[in-house]
Amino acid sequence: MLKISDAVREVVTADPSLRTGLAQRLMNLTQVARHIRPAVEARTRKSVQIPAIAMSLSRLQARLPDLEGGPPLRLGRRITVQRGLAVLTFPNTRRCQEGLLPLQGAIRKAKGYLTISEGVREVTLIVEDGALPLVEEHVSERASHVAQGVASLSVSLTRENLKTPGVLYRLLQPLALQGVNVAEVTSTTTEFHIYIRDSDVMLALDSLYAAHG
Repeated sequence: MLKISDAVREVVTADPSLRTGLAQRLMNLTQVARHIRPAVEARTRKSVQIPAIAMSLSRLQARLPDLEGGPPLRLGRRITVQRGLAVLTFPNTRRCQEGLLPLQGAIRKAKGYLTISEGVREVTLIVEDGALPLVEEHVSERASHVAQGVASLSVSLTRENLKTPGVLYRLLQPLALQGVNVAEVTSTTTEFHIYIRDSDVMLALDSLYAAHG
């Protein structure tokens, strides 16, 4: 059976947004105590009073700057930037699907940039602005959304980072605090791509390096 303080620490450590809010003194501790009370009681296997949880939160909050929640994200030179992109979203229809394969072939032949993200109802394409005529030529479906003037920040993660809970949140949180709007995200196992307005690139880079430089 866990002590109340240990249970509170586990709950906070497992929730990056909660940990950040407490560390930055943005949250009312009594309200947080009410919110996490069921989780604390499940871990301690007993009824726990709100003031007892709030007291543990207060003690933990004083130490939160030392709680990294995993290894640091030392980005160094592991961010690459691709400017001049466009994001297009299409209904995921047969007409759309029929155009994707020839479009891939055309863009690969031109050695261009292409990312395809397919959902149940929609397909999103990310291409260079100069490839828009190729998209129009091969995809006969009408786009439901088009955004130009987009840039990609591609972050390379380490295998150690992949084991860290909330690692992607830690990349997006500095951008949210600066008011940088994220238009789209895509990923592979060790690469995380964040698509933002081209005009926000320097602010986003400065924010990421300040947080994880």
